[in-house]
Amino acid sequence: MQTSPKITDPISDSGSASVSSAPAEPAALDLPEAAPWTGNWSHLIAAWLFGAVVLAGLVVFIMHFGAIEVFVAKLRGANPLWLAAALCCQFATYVSAAAVWFRVLRRARSPLPFPSLLRLAFVELFANQAVPTGGLSGSLMVVRGLMLRGVASAVAVTALFIAALSYYAAYFMVGLLAFVLLWHSGDLNAAWRALFIAFAIVVTALGVALLLLSRSRDDLIPGAIRHWRPFAQLARMLSQVRVDMLRDPRLAFEVVTLQSGIFLLDAATLWCTGRAVGLNVDVGSSFMSFILASVVATLSPIPLGLGSFEGTCTGLLHLVGGGLEASLAATLIMRGLTLWLPMLPGLAMIRREASKTATIRSAAV
Repeated sequence: MQTSPKITDPISDSGSASVSSAPAEPAALDLPEAAPWTGNWSHLIAAWLFGAVVLAGLVVFIMHFGAIEVFVAKLRGANPLWLAAALCCQFATYVSAAAVWFRVLRRARSPLPFPSLLRLAFVELFANQAVPTGGLSGSLMVVRGLMLRGVASAVAVTALFIAALSYYAAYFMVGLLAFVLLWHSGDLNAAWRALFIAFAIVVTALGVALLLLSRSRDDLIPGAIRHWRPFAQLARMLSQVRVDMLRDPRLAFEVVTLQSGIFLLDAATLWCTGRAVGLNVDVGSSFMSFILASVVATLSPIPLGLGSFEGTCTGLLHLVGGGLEASLAATLIMRGLTLWLPMLPGLAMIRREASKTATIRSAAV
C-alpha cells in the first residue's frame, strides 16, 4: 500500500488538514504498491511453499535429536485454557495496532470508528508477517484503507510516517532489551554480537532515513530527478507530511508504547503456548526467545521467516532450560496462532482492500 493527479486536500497555514469525504480521494495520492501478491500471486505462493519445505525440514532435523512421540503427545495434550489465553493475547495485538492509528487520527482531528480501524489492523499485522518489509507493507496498506474511508491524504501519509517511526523505535528498544537479557544469561557469543550489530544498523538506518525524509518534506529530492515517477511519488508524499504531528512528544510516547505493547503481547503468546504444553520457562526467557527469533526472521530473506524463526525460537527456549520437544511444540503452536490461523481471513481482507482501490480508480477514470 504504499501518475500523479492533482492534490485535493490542501493544508492550511496552521498545519491542519481538511478531511475529504469524496470517494475519489484515494486517487489524490498514488502510493507505491506494498503487497506483491496483488499483482502476481504465483511468486508469493512459490516463496511460501519454499518456506514451508524449509520448516518441514527443520522439524525433521530437530526431531532427530528428540522423541517424536513426546512431541506429538505435547501437541495433543495442550491445555485449552492456556491456548485460550494465547488467543486473547493475539487479539490484544490487533487492538493495540488499531489504537496506534486511532490515536494518530484523533490527534489530526480525523477520527474513524475503532471497529473499522481494527479490521485494518488485522490487515496490517498479517501483511507485516507475510511480506517482510520492515513493517512498511502493512502500514502502506492501512494508508490506502484510511484514504478509502475518507481520510485526507495529508493525514494518512503523516499517520504512515508516525506508525513506521514508532514501529522502528519500539523494535529497537525491545531488541536491545532482548540482547541485554541474552548477555546477562552469559550466552552472547560472537555470532549473536554480529547479529545485534546488523539488526541495530538496519533498524536505525531505516528509522533515521524515515525521520529525515518526513521532516525535510520534499526538500531532499533534487528537482532534476523529480520527473521520474518513483521520485515524483515520493516528493508528493513528503509534501503532505504534517510536521507538527511528528514533533508532538505526547503522541510519540503513546504510539511507541502501543507498538512496544504489540511485541510484548506476541511474547506473552509464546509464554502461554509454552505453558499449554508444559514448558517450564519464565516470562523473561520467553520474551528473549521471541524477540531474538523475530530479529533473525527479519534479517532472513525467506518469506514469513519460515524455518529461521522456528529454529531460533526453539533453540533459545531449549537453551534456557526447556525440553526440546516442548520448545518446538510451543513455537509451532504460537506460529499457528499468529500466522497460519489468520492466513485465509488475512488474504481475504487484503484482496478486499485491493478491490476497493481498483473499483474507486475505475470510477475515477
